[in-house]
Amino acid sequence: MVKTKHGKFYFIFYNTLKYVLRAIFKMLYRVETIDMDKIPEKGKLIICSNHMSYLDPVIITDFMPRYIYFMAKEELYDHKILGSLITFFNAFPVKREGFGMETFRTAQEVLKNGQILGLFPEGTRSTDGVLKEGKKGVGFIAAHNETPILPIAISGTNKVFQKPHKRIFFPKIKIIAGDIIDVKEILEKYDKKEAENIIVSKTMEEIAKLYEKIK
Repeated sequence: MVKTKHGKFYFIFYNTLKYVLRAIFKMLYRVETIDMDKIPEKGKLIICSNHMSYLDPVIITDFMPRYIYFMAKEELYDHKILGSLITFFNAFPVKREGFGMETFRTAQEVLKNGQILGLFPEGTRSTDGVLKEGKKGVGFIAAHNETPILPIAISGTNKVFQKPHKRIFFPKIKIIAGDIIDVKEILEKYDKKEAENIIVSKTMEEIAKLYEKIK
């Protein structure tokens, strides 16, 4: 289970690594962030983003003003360097076919401690940049924890590794934050099951709008 509390030296190393990686990403990919001040300074929150590359959780985490705990598919941990990096950046694994109780309990712990949980609602990468259908998991977690959702979108990461080319490209990458979705308000109007579906639909609609602005 991922740690939600760390010692002093962890935070020193964490912030140092973020600073170094941010400088590298800005130099190579000219990363532009838009409306990131919409992220609340404190309190539990679920951040949901489109997903196009293995780099997404690393880059999003690196440009977040707060610590974020990403739910990442377990296949990412097959890559030694990437797996070690996302583990250091507080990611925890989820199975492709859906999250089990251990994953759900970890998500609950993150939110209970007033932290940010990061999710990719599509459940897998869309390397062509076309947004896929959202999975039910985000609605379930948000509804059962009564947690607001902040939709964001990222563009450009799907162009870093392009098949069949055996080299790395350097496209401009953008990250944009949207407006917070009030999950409690949705729960007040609908029963939990219906609310979960509405949360997923609303989240994907907002991500799609944001992505259109920056792609």
